[in-house]
Amino acid sequence: MYSIGQLSKKTGVTVRTLDYYDEIKLLKPSSATEGGHRLYNEGDVLRLQQILALKYMGFSLEQIKRNLNESVTTWEQSIEQQLSMIREQQKELQALEQALSGVLYSIQLEEEIKWPLIFDIIRLFQRDKDVVNHLYEKYFNEEEQKKIMSLQTERNKDDVQEWARIIHDVRAVLNENPESEKVQQLAEQWMKKVHDMFDDDHVLKGKMWDVIKDHSGSVAFYPMDEEIVQFMERAIHIMYERKEEE
Repeated sequence: MYSIGQLSKKTGVTVRTLDYYDEIKLLKPSSATEGGHRLYNEGDVLRLQQILALKYMGFSLEQIKRNLNESVTTWEQSIEQQLSMIREQQKELQALEQALSGVLYSIQLEEEIKWPLIFDIIRLFQRDKDVVNHLYEKYFNEEEQKKIMSLQTERNKDDVQEWARIIHDVRAVLNENPESEKVQQLAEQWMKKVHDMFDDDHVLKGKMWDVIKDHSGSVAFYPMDEEIVQFMERAIHIMYERKEEE
């Protein structure tokens, strides 16, 4: 048998928490000393271990209490429900990550906080957590979608900042001739970043460019607005024509 202090030391659960579990009838001691001190047996220790495991899985104390007091046959269903909830939470976190990346992108590119733009970005991902994935489904097969997601996951802070810098520089020269040396240098930098992402997978690269062109006016692909996409398409076309002539 274990006193409450001994159980606390054995499991790492504070006495205050054990008191609370006793109060809400989640973990009641099996017996007590003549002086009224609570005593826990091995069965109580096992129940506490179950409680801790279920808490780690994300179950609430009320859910844990209900499940522990019900038939074992409910466990599989309960864990499946918990998995489903966690997957939904993961989707929400991914949507939040995309929204925050978009906000960060906007601040870096605009060099100021444009709240209407930030509001549009956040509202987009609130409205449809899988907005970008849904767009991809129209252009890529399942294997290609996984590869695109993998490429995006591998992007680090330096990649994002480098793209932000290039697009910022492109915005600054939109009124210049795409044949100019300055614009052609940007076209080289642009395509180098594209090549770094896709290597020699020209099919995937081409499909991705189609997605961006078709949805360049959407906040989902900010900052690739229509003007930037059309301008860079002309500049890159000129760049490749020159390479063929050399």
